This record gives sequence, C-alpha cells and structure tokens, in this order.
Amino acid sequence: MTVSSAATVASQVLSSTLTALKTVREQAQLSKDAELKNRISALYDNVLELKEALMMVNDENKQLRLRVAELEKPSDSPEIRQVGLTQYYFKGEKGPFCQPCYDRTNKLVPLMPPNYYAGGLGRKCEVCNKVFFENNDVEQINVKPFRPWS
Repeated sequence: MTVSSAATVASQVLSSTLTALKTVREQAQLSKDAELKNRISALYDNVLELKEALMMVNDENKQLRLRVAELEKPSDSPEIRQVGLTQYYFKGEKGPFCQPCYDRTNKLVPLMPPNYYAGGLGRKCEVCNKVFFENNDVEQINVKPFRPWS
C-alpha cells in the first residue's frame, strides 16, 4: 500500500468512525447515564483531534510530494565541460557558452566558432571580449636580447 492510498484509507475509516460516533452520541443524549454521555463526548473529541492530525499529515504529504517532484526535475543550469585547455558551459548539446558572462549574469552567451588568435586556437565572447584558448599551437620564439656593448 502506498503512502497516498494509506492516507486515503485512513481518511475513509476516520470518516465512517465519525459518522458512527455521531449516531451513538445522538442516541446517548436520550440516555440518563451521565458517565456514558461524558465518555462518548470525550471519544468524539478524540476522534475530531485525530481528524485534525490526519489533515495535517495529508498537507505535509502534499508538500513533500511537491518537494520530491521539484528535486527530481532535471536541472536548468548548464554543465561545465572541458574542451582542450578550457572549460566551457554547455546546456545539453548546445554550447559552448562564456563562463564569465554566465557566472556574472546567469545568461548563456554563445561563443564565436574557433579561430586562431595570438595565443593559439580559441573562441571569443562578443559580450565580454575575452578569448578562451583551447590549445596553444603558437611556438614561442626565443630571441637573444641585443647588447651592442658586450
């Protein structure tokens, strides 16, 4: 039995108990036995408290179900993947997106296609103008400094 059906069954049992108790209470009002009337009245109060508790449990159950559904829902936030030397944001197969722009504004800004820049192959963000290098193919040339006095 699931939690939902258990709560439904408990509500049905409580409802039929309350109906039966109302009938007994009405019959007891005709009785001259004060102790019987007091006990039925106390029982009636207990059943009403039980009904209130069951309503609170049902409300809590609904809230927990909403929370579980919210947690099971796929996240809308992008994931970070490494491409070469750089990590980019991707949303599914879409991307890469600029990491600094997303971190600052929570908006996904697509990057330009790969191109060669002074530091190697990279992608440029047209919003923040940063270049992200995926590799550095450019070889560094070591040139000895010119020293005419030596």
